[in-house]
Amino acid sequence: MTFKKNLLIAVALFTATSAMADDFSVGAGAVFNESPYKGYNDNVSAVPLMSYEGEHFYVRQTTGGWIVWKDGKNELSLTASWMPLHFDPDDNDDRAMSQLDERKSSAMLGGAYYRHESWGSLKVALAADAMDKSGGVMGELSYFRPIRMERLTLTPSLGVFFHDESFNDYYYGVSEKESRRSGLQQYTAGETVTPYVGVAAKYQLTQNLYLNASAIYTVLPDEVKNSPMIDRDDSFALMTGLSWTF
Repeated sequence: MTFKKNLLIAVALFTATSAMADDFSVGAGAVFNESPYKGYNDNVSAVPLMSYEGEHFYVRQTTGGWIVWKDGKNELSLTASWMPLHFDPDDNDDRAMSQLDERKSSAMLGGAYYRHESWGSLKVALAADAMDKSGGVMGELSYFRPIRMERLTLTPSLGVFFHDESFNDYYYGVSEKESRRSGLQQYTAGETVTPYVGVAAKYQLTQNLYLNASAIYTVLPDEVKNSPMIDRDDSFALMTGLSWTF
């Protein structure tokens, strides 16, 4: 199980760390990840860290955005992002799971709106599968608030992800053909709303070097956890890393 196989964790971690992005920063980190899929063990994976904030364009980890409107409190952008959820049956230790079809990652096109206030920031985002892997749609509604101290910035966040029926059925459903081949029960997944809570920390070690850490906890909805591919009710990830700001 690699880091890219858990979309919910990946996106939430990236959202939290990008909330504290400087003009341009690059780095590397490690993620401890609990997978909800059967047949995968907890693991530690290396991940790149990258952020860029320009007047008309930004890169926030796996998402690039073109800003079409921005003022002191609002930001509206068109987005292109890499959706990292992926299932590889050849990499699974469970006999039945190894008989399923592969679920591939995909690119997503959509938009995002941010509203910044003294009490924190709200994000609303919606994107659709641009490569027609799942043919699905996903959305996010989240709140985060950076708390800045002398060298340390803490950013607690909470929110929900929305995934439509096509998205969930591709990544968590079991077709009739797969059921006959694997012995797993046939399953069709519906649309879901998935809550999460997280916190990100960024500590300035030198003028340009920063220590980053993020923790995220997600609660899996019934439509996901009732899938025969899933063997847990929740998921947790912890990320630490170093970044250099230019």
